[in-house]
Amino acid sequence: MKPLNVLYLIRSWAFGGSHTILLTLMKHLPKDRYNIICVPYDTFSGLDEIFIEQARKRGLPPSEERIPWKSRGNWWKARAKVLELVGKYEIDLIHAHDPHSNTMIGIGRDFFPCATIASAYGWWDGFVPFRRFVYQWIERDFALKHFDRVITVSEHMKARIRKGPTPESIIRIIHTGIETTTAASKRSDFRAAHGIAEDAVVVGTVSRVSVEKGHTHLVNVMAKLRERCPTLCAMIVGQGPAKAELEEQVQRLGLDRTVKFTGFCDDLPTALSAMDIFAQPSVQQEGLPTAILEAQAAGLPVIASDIGGVSESVHGGLLVPPGDATALADALELWWKDPASLRAIGAAAQAHMQQHFSIDAMLRQVMETYREAIEHYGARQTHARR
Repeated sequence: MKPLNVLYLIRSWAFGGSHTILLTLMKHLPKDRYNIICVPYDTFSGLDEIFIEQARKRGLPPSEERIPWKSRGNWWKARAKVLELVGKYEIDLIHAHDPHSNTMIGIGRDFFPCATIASAYGWWDGFVPFRRFVYQWIERDFALKHFDRVITVSEHMKARIRKGPTPESIIRIIHTGIETTTAASKRSDFRAAHGIAEDAVVVGTVSRVSVEKGHTHLVNVMAKLRERCPTLCAMIVGQGPAKAELEEQVQRLGLDRTVKFTGFCDDLPTALSAMDIFAQPSVQQEGLPTAILEAQAAGLPVIASDIGGVSESVHGGLLVPPGDATALADALELWWKDPASLRAIGAAAQAHMQQHFSIDAMLRQVMETYREAIEHYGARQTHARR
C-alpha cells in the first residue's frame, strides 16, 4: 500500500514547542506509511526562516514551496497555494500546526478535497496582541469545528476548545513525546563559555524571550536572592522581542554576573545539562509546555507558574502563582539549600517522562488520529453524494 501524502502547514512567530512536536513527527513517523510534505510560510517578518534553518540542521528540510503571506491581504492567495499543493502532491491529509493555518483551513474547509486535522497547542489571554486574539477567537468559534479531528496537548486546552462549538467527539488529547538525550560531558564547557562558575547552582529557562514568558520575574527573584543564595545563577536560553529590555533590567539591577543570556541554542541537551533547576515563570496561558517536558526528561526538577496546562506536565516539582516573584524566590531558596532533594526530584521526573511521555505513545495516538480523520472525511463524502 502506498504511503499517505500528508501536508504539514506551520507559520512561525518564534521557534517553540509546536515546532519541536512537528519535527519529532517528521523524524519518527514511519516513512513507509507517511510521506510528509512540510510547507512553511513566506512572511513579512522572516521568523519562519528560523524554523526552516533548524529543520535543515536536523536533517528534516521542509519543502522549497512556500505559502505566500507578505501581508494580511494575501489570505486568498495563501489559500489558493494550499489548494494547489493538495493537487500537486495528491494530498490525503492536511495537518495544520498553528492558529493562522488552523483558521485558514477551517474557515475554508470545503475548498480542500482531503481529510484535515488541526493541532491547537495553546492560546494566550490578557495582553495578547489584538490580531492574535482575533485569530484565537475565530479559530475557536468558527474554524476548529470544521476539521475531521482536532489534536491538543492537555485537558486544560481541551476545556478551552470546548468553550466554542467544536464537538468533543473530534478532539484528541495527545501528550508530547520527548526524546531522552543527555550531554553531561559538555556541562563544564557550556558553563565556561557563558561565564558561569562550576560550583554555581544554575536555574535555567528555555523559551522565546517574550513578555508572556515572565522572564522579568525571574530577574527580580535573582535580585531578591543575591545575598541569601550567593551561588545561585540564572541562565536564560532563547531569543525574542523582550530580550533587549530584559538585558537592560539585568544591568540596572547589577546582576550581569549572576544572570546570563545564551541567545538561541540549537543544542538543547547541552544547555539543559548546564542547569541544576528548570524554571518556567510564565504569566500567560500554556497548553502543555514542551520545554518543561524536555527539562524533566533531562533529569531536572521544575519550578513553574501554576497556569494553564502546566500542572499536567510537572511531576514532583513546585508550582507557584504566576507573576509572584516572592513565591518563586521562596521555592528557589528552598531547593538551593537542599541539593539532595534536587537530584532525587529530577531523577523521579525523568523516570516519569520515560514512562508517560514517550515518543512511541505519541506516534501511536497520532497515527490512530490520522486514520480516524481519513475515515471521517470518507464518510462525509459518501453522505454528501447521497
